[in-house]
Amino acid sequence: MYRILTCVFSPHVYNEIHNGFLEAGCEVRNILIGEKYINKFDSLKTVLTSAIDEFKPDFVYSYGWWKDIIDINVFFDVIKKKGLFHVWWSADDPVCCGQVSLPAARRADLVFTPVDYLIPEYDKFGIKAYLQPNACAPRYVKLPPKPEYRNDIIFVGNNYSFRHVDEESKKSIFYKFRVDGIYQIIKPLADKEKNLKVWGRWWTDYDRAYILPTAYYGGILPVEEIPYAYSSAKIALGIQQVATSKTYVSTRTFEALGCRAFHITQYSPGVEYYFKKGVHLEWSNSVEETLELVDYYLAHENEREKIALNGQREVDEKHRLVHRARTVLDTVANHI
Repeated sequence: MYRILTCVFSPHVYNEIHNGFLEAGCEVRNILIGEKYINKFDSLKTVLTSAIDEFKPDFVYSYGWWKDIIDINVFFDVIKKKGLFHVWWSADDPVCCGQVSLPAARRADLVFTPVDYLIPEYDKFGIKAYLQPNACAPRYVKLPPKPEYRNDIIFVGNNYSFRHVDEESKKSIFYKFRVDGIYQIIKPLADKEKNLKVWGRWWTDYDRAYILPTAYYGGILPVEEIPYAYSSAKIALGIQQVATSKTYVSTRTFEALGCRAFHITQYSPGVEYYFKKGVHLEWSNSVEETLELVDYYLAHENEREKIALNGQREVDEKHRLVHRARTVLDTVANHI
């Protein structure tokens, strides 16, 4: 089996694919490349070179938000100089394909994307891309409930609804579909003063499209506590980022289901493609439907638990990181 060096940028939010490779029987060394490497090219070169020389990987697998953290060409140059096969996962597709994914994909030997319709788009640039959707990491399993997380309703995730200027189009934009989800899934429950708790970054920041009332904000939840939160609440909410792909589903949806949480999420084509409404989870298309679903399932515990168990089984059978890792390994075997 392969020896794999995995490199993840911006480790505040990452997919833990290295654990999937470990479960698949590979030897893995994982490097987190965060803010400490900003403008420190020599430090990055030293750490990466040392890891390659000591670990002697068969290939490198990298992904994540590298912009404003490192010079991506410096990173790729080290790997190319060592003569290693380099796999890039375009995890920020499709929203940031032009800004983040393409500059890295153009230099990689093999590319994966969570978005089906971008595969032919990559081909136009002479880039061979394959599908790798999001999935559930091994840590996300049903755990004993903790009293501090026994809320009726929770949401775990960051508030990415800031306004930013796209470098290519020069347009000022929001992550519109995600913002729609916040207003459709989270805001109405706060407005109705439900027993709601939200954890994540930037929820009370002034520059967001939606500012959560502080009474419902729980701060930043340590990653090791997230499975306990999912395992303790009656309902775990979800919002989606992509409205246009049948293969893109938020990682948080897979994680919530993996913990046997009863999940209500914003509708998206991806959610409908992978899961069945009322069988594995519930989805909402409107503020009114969100409120109806929440009120109904809070009053029907047996139905909640049955659906939550079905959702967990579906994730365990098809959507764990080990499933994605095996697909990647099979594809790499045909190219390396």
